[in-house]
Amino acid sequence: MAEAKATFTTSDVWDDAKRVHAIGRLTVTAGPDTYTTGGIAFNVHGNTVDGIGLGLPLPTVSTQPVWGNIVGGAYFGQYLPATNKLKITAISGGTEVASGAVPAGLSSDTITAYFIFKKF
Repeated sequence: MAEAKATFTTSDVWDDAKRVHAIGRLTVTAGPDTYTTGGIAFNVHGNTVDGIGLGLPLPTVSTQPVWGNIVGGAYFGQYLPATNKLKITAISGGTEVASGAVPAGLSSDTITAYFIFKKF
């Protein structure tokens, strides 16, 4: 089994003169791909789909996000810059997704994502 992959599809990107902000949808591959406690690896430059026609990589972005938050109907999470991982938690019960096959509810959830990047 392979590690689950998270893909970010942009729906809006803007520059506030200090940082670049990007919002969109996040999808997570289904089981038998696996989630590992601590989060799944997330490389925004390799796993982003240009949903608004700006081109990739995102303009003026040269790093991984400095902050990120994701919220779905059944799951929420945060981007951990120190490890480049997305840590995902179930809304019901408030516990991190257990190691093992990605739950069907996670791979089918509609997840909104918001990432903030340093500008280069």
